[in-house]
Amino acid sequence: MFKLNRSTKTRKRNCYYKFFDQNSYNTSRYKNFFSNNYKDTVLANKSFNLYYGGLGKNYLKGLVKKSTNKSNQIQNKINLKKFFSGLLERRLDVVLLRAHFVLSIRNARQLISHRHVLVNKKVVNDCSFLLCKGDQVSLSKKSHKLVRYYLVMSDLWPLTPSYLQVSYRLFQIQVLEDIMFLNSTTKTYMWLNLNTVINSYVK
Repeated sequence: MFKLNRSTKTRKRNCYYKFFDQNSYNTSRYKNFFSNNYKDTVLANKSFNLYYGGLGKNYLKGLVKKSTNKSNQIQNKINLKKFFSGLLERRLDVVLLRAHFVLSIRNARQLISHRHVLVNKKVVNDCSFLLCKGDQVSLSKKSHKLVRYYLVMSDLWPLTPSYLQVSYRLFQIQVLEDIMFLNSTTKTYMWLNLNTVINSYVK
């Protein structure tokens, strides 16, 4: 009968008590991936909300839906981000900010809510009013002093977009072109991750 020597018995006995290092499976990389993805999404949404003044979720979902429908009409999903940014840039409060008549989105909304902003010589108190080609934006005489102060405090940078013609003497803005696609004048704030923001409001 075959007999195992002592060393063989020892190896056989020790194999039942082998300890495994759980960290050797390298599962941390998946954890880091998901945590970094979540972190990037939160930071992108926070930056977007700070830049556009904390728009409501339902409102943003509506904009994403409109942008998706327009993008599907031309069967080109690449333009989804451009349609979405175009709808945002057409907002009345955003146009006032681009023209440097105000220092922030909050200042623009205060002027609009206090009925100091006119579109085509009619008072508009809706901050989300979308401007179109040919529209003229003007300010009431009561707000001229405040707007002059904003102009003095503004550094007038980035430059006014090419689709706007601004008269700082008459306090008027003329929309020359359709505000739909991003052009070279808007590259200064393209650091926003709009793709991540859109994916957050697709559902």
